[in-house]
Amino acid sequence: MRQYTATLAVFALSTSAIAQNPQLTIFGVDWKSPTVGIPDSFTGTPITEGDLLLPATLVPALGPLPVPGITESAGVFPPIGLALAQHAITVGHPGGTMGRIEVDAISHGLDRRLDSNATGALNPGRRIAFSVDYWSRGIVGTPAAPAVWNEAPCNDQAADAFMDIGLPPMPIMPGTFVGGNLGLHDGNGLASCSGAVYPGLGLIENPPGTPFGDNLDALDGDVPDPNFARTTRTYFSLDAQFIDPITMMPNSGSAVLHGFVGGDVLFTAPGGALAVYATAGILGLDLNGIDTDDLDALAIAENGLAGYQVSAQPFDWMTGQTDMLLFSVRRGSAVIGQPDSIFGAPIMPGDILVPPLGGAGRPGILIPAEALGLMSPRQFAGTPGDDLDALDTMHDPAAGISYCDSGSAPICPCGNNGAAGRGCGNSVNALGAVLWGNGFPSISNDTLILSGSGMPGTATTVLLQGTLANPPTPFGDGLRCVGGNLKRVYIRNANAGNIQYGYSVPGQLPISVQGGVAPGTWHYQIIYRNAAPFCTVSQNNATNALAVTWVP
Repeated sequence: MRQYTATLAVFALSTSAIAQNPQLTIFGVDWKSPTVGIPDSFTGTPITEGDLLLPATLVPALGPLPVPGITESAGVFPPIGLALAQHAITVGHPGGTMGRIEVDAISHGLDRRLDSNATGALNPGRRIAFSVDYWSRGIVGTPAAPAVWNEAPCNDQAADAFMDIGLPPMPIMPGTFVGGNLGLHDGNGLASCSGAVYPGLGLIENPPGTPFGDNLDALDGDVPDPNFARTTRTYFSLDAQFIDPITMMPNSGSAVLHGFVGGDVLFTAPGGALAVYATAGILGLDLNGIDTDDLDALAIAENGLAGYQVSAQPFDWMTGQTDMLLFSVRRGSAVIGQPDSIFGAPIMPGDILVPPLGGAGRPGILIPAEALGLMSPRQFAGTPGDDLDALDTMHDPAAGISYCDSGSAPICPCGNNGAAGRGCGNSVNALGAVLWGNGFPSISNDTLILSGSGMPGTATTVLLQGTLANPPTPFGDGLRCVGGNLKRVYIRNANAGNIQYGYSVPGQLPISVQGGVAPGTWHYQIIYRNAAPFCTVSQNNATNALAVTWVP
């Protein structure tokens, strides 16, 4: 059985460093990547195309870099839930001995909700992050470097992650706006043929003897700590089995092998079974037959209600009545070239899509490929079009400094000490629950979001605000460290152990308004109900605490 070292002490990264820079990047690679089969840096377990990875350095860094480490395993705890995790028994499968557990796209349901003005041009902290495949070339000359177009000549683009450099209000009509992109994470952190050097993930780029290195095809940033994936729900898609129109080879077919199709969005929770979150049909896929479309990139913002509340039109997710689900489709999908349900424009593999307008028909184009600086036959006739391979709606830079860490101050009431940067262990999660911040804590322009994860599924939560930081004091099954003038800012129930408060959370006032804050440092902690018998009779527990400095 695979073991995950919670402390990751071998990398000598201090708890304070994690606390002050909590934005980690979880990613995956496809079954053709040379990193598949190499022992990972955390436990020496061979990496598969179904595993989710972290940089060995935890955050992207300049190379040369060690091999990434497995943070979420394809078949073992923390479970993605893929039963067919052994490559050796796949003889006769279209993918040969590989690809049986290919994971195409991921999200943890906590992506940033986009509204019609959620643009890089209007808000520099709100970006679209994405990756592309081996054959993507980008629009030459778009005003950014490194970018897809100048990383592609040396075949480095497929291992990198990029972000947009400014978008107009959405949805964007195809052909009306040509944008650009900028390198966000490099594959290996070394200089490429573009001359660019920027922090990498530890992947293989342009290896000797072959034109292709690793293909980064799953991406989720803005996660708080290395243990995050073990304590929250994971949403993902598997691979269809139709023929790739460029290689003329079948895709891996991992979806059908597990009883699903490549257009389904699946989910699993720690200790839970694999299930369907949104079917291909609901997303406007597979209208031409079973497994004829492949969902290739994914970003989800869950509204906290059980199940998938289907979005009938763009941005209705801001009401809180529906969930935001953005996706793309792989080159070769039957829906490619067919008219979308918003503009009637032909759908391309580089487009970011939403479920059908009005809830029926084909998907709608929210952000066309060319707005991201990617090639599309709509503007470049005769080209197959660039393939958007992974997607993440990025939060603003991290806000707040974490303290009240039960991992480094082991004084939890029952010896139930959690992992570094977290609160005390609870009845469903020995690592403890975690609180972290994203956004700008500005009273005049408050975009702060406070998020929690790792609590019991539907636990009642209270976001506690105080004016002082107190020494850790036993509080039920946990520790309370927020003091001074206290206020219960929000009271909400968690969903699958997750909770969000503040900006862009439907039905909530900004934290600065709800909390009545003034400029200066304020302190936050989540107090939550742990109803199952566990430690003390109080049935309460707490996350770590967060010190947030508000500016005018």
